[in-house]
Amino acid sequence: MQKVAIADVSQQTLAEGIEEIFAAFGGVEAVIPRESTVFIKPNGIHFSPQTHTDPRVLAALLATLRDHGYTRLAVMENCTGGNFTRLVFRITGYAALCRRYGAEAVYLDEGPTVAVTLRGEDEPTRIPRRLYDDLVVHRGNNFYLNLPKLKTHSMTTVTLGIKNQQAFPVHADRMTRHTHDTLHRRLAALYDLIRPDFCLIEGLTATIHGHFPTTTLLDECVVPMNLLIGGRDTLAVDVVGARVLGYNVAEVEHLRLVAEWGLGEGDLANIEVLGVPLSRFTEKYPCTLLRRFHPDVRIVEGKERACVEGCKGNSECILEMLTNDYGGKGGWTLVFGKGVDKGELEGLEGDVLVVGPCAVGEVADWLRARYPGRKVYTVNEHNDLMLNTTYQARLMGITPVTMVPMNPLLSAWTLIQARLHGLTARVPPLLG
Repeated sequence: MQKVAIADVSQQTLAEGIEEIFAAFGGVEAVIPRESTVFIKPNGIHFSPQTHTDPRVLAALLATLRDHGYTRLAVMENCTGGNFTRLVFRITGYAALCRRYGAEAVYLDEGPTVAVTLRGEDEPTRIPRRLYDDLVVHRGNNFYLNLPKLKTHSMTTVTLGIKNQQAFPVHADRMTRHTHDTLHRRLAALYDLIRPDFCLIEGLTATIHGHFPTTTLLDECVVPMNLLIGGRDTLAVDVVGARVLGYNVAEVEHLRLVAEWGLGEGDLANIEVLGVPLSRFTEKYPCTLLRRFHPDVRIVEGKERACVEGCKGNSECILEMLTNDYGGKGGWTLVFGKGVDKGELEGLEGDVLVVGPCAVGEVADWLRARYPGRKVYTVNEHNDLMLNTTYQARLMGITPVTMVPMNPLLSAWTLIQARLHGLTARVPPLLG
């Protein structure tokens, strides 16, 4: 049986909780070979509160590893589309923690890439060469420690250790395989390519109502948990993490696929849970967005299909954020999905944003002909977060640089630094 440990850190320090997790597997030095270079992968998708692994846990983990004599440490990430990792590390404090503990900050959205063909796919996908060299083909003494956050996800039900691998493709290569029938297989294929040596879920809080809560609505989207969950088998850890959030494997498609492919233990009955008993967890936390959208933004959705994993989910997540956190204005129309009823597009006021190849192919030209003189913006990919954010911000009267909680000149300088180091991330123009 695989083992997964759950530590309650409400009555102990984070360092003690981390030691408790590793003790279930013989201790830190029994898990991580002494000569290892330890690559830590937090979930650092964005700088907004509760979207990323809590810096306090990253700090405690780095301190614990240093105390055990590990001096070759690296913290790596490639944040979500429409942002760039160097900025996320600066705002969240990850960069400062790397300096404090002598860890290398590895920005996976900077530098050269290499093309790999993932399981079940025909077209190659680009991943960072550093990742490929150190963790795919020359693992050697390199140890991969996965450090996700305990979150539900509006597209994948949960986002834990396996979903954390979505950071590995460059932004441009995440855009197409982000639909109802491709995203879950992509996540399983990435896990097949690079499997962590150990997974430690940060569960000081659980983020619910999707993976990207708006700051103004945090009270409804954050649940105190005071947990750490860890084990050698990331699938088993995710199965336990999903159960803590109220979900079983059958409800989380990428976990089901990874289990089906034989890449770990997916049966909770075959997992020995140590520490906090699962009987403590009786809630099922919602994974869907709160859907608090601007009342003056008209949404027209395709009747045949609108993928929550792609055009629908991305567009609504961005709209909810811009509405609630940045005071975006309405007076425009958002269109996405397949099978759009043109009758719903009559009598529109203001400009229009059409998202996804289905809707763009069906109605973009028709809208331009029907409303000459209006702006009809199009996002041709399922998951082009950069372009979707750029256009929604423009329609809502928001300048992208004002969305960054940092001096605009420092933001610009950070972007220049990233570009000088070969930035591959797709970032909105700072001034829209």
